[in-house]
Amino acid sequence: MAEYEVFSVSNGSDGYRLHVEGYRGNASDALEYQNRMQFSAIDSDRDISNTHCAANYEGGWWFSHCQHANLNGRYNLGLTWFDSSKNEWIAVAWSEMKVRRRSDCQPHG
Repeated sequence: MAEYEVFSVSNGSDGYRLHVEGYRGNASDALEYQNRMQFSAIDSDRDISNTHCAANYEGGWWFSHCQHANLNGRYNLGLTWFDSSKNEWIAVAWSEMKVRRRSDCQPHG
């Protein structure tokens, strides 16, 4: 499990940029590599890789270099989580993201 004290997404004019901080959990902090990335989709390549991550792994995500964390692709093709303690990628069978508004939440620019 990975939890973040802050998990926010900017508006469309900023490319739905991801902002995460305050990690805790027993999975590695794979979203660290996607922090501050814009959302990429098959029709919108916004990653910093030489390849088109969303098209190659069949799902939109906040890619930087494709595969540190991708919880929105096809299993065994794109659904992965990077374990930095072992320096290996884990094929994830399923994922679940739970997001809730905090009572003291302020919009993040």
